[in-house]
Amino acid sequence: MAENVIAGDLADIEWSPDGEEATFVVIKGCKTVGIPEENPEYRDRTSLDSPGRSREWGVGLTDTSELTLSCFYSAALYELAAGYKASGKPVFFRVKLPMMEGQATTGDVFAYKAFVNPSVPSVDHEGDLMTDLKLRPTGLISWTKGS
Repeated sequence: MAENVIAGDLADIEWSPDGEEATFVVIKGCKTVGIPEENPEYRDRTSLDSPGRSREWGVGLTDTSELTLSCFYSAALYELAAGYKASGKPVFFRVKLPMMEGQATTGDVFAYKAFVNPSVPSVDHEGDLMTDLKLRPTGLISWTKGS
């Protein structure tokens, strides 16, 4: 199974202000791959009529988890992220995985929108200065299987 492992450094993490194909660019210096997790809510639908005095559940809304992309600091990256934050609009993100066995043209692709909040975390004297892109996803996460 080790031959089926995807190395994170082979993935492209891209963003775009409008989601148009021509405006997606790779996030320079990004060290982490970020695909939000979906967390469905389950609502208690138990009633006095529930069979066998057992709880019954129904699916509610789905929340997507917050995540952080850690990138090497640059003024250009921070300025762009701060501009996205100031716009008050979600940014389009796309994670393109490399091709795997059986895929001839493209790897799998995950896409989502998220609000961006940039920060510069504390570092020790030997650490590299980073920019954390703290993301709050909104809406659906899409997955396109590679071909």
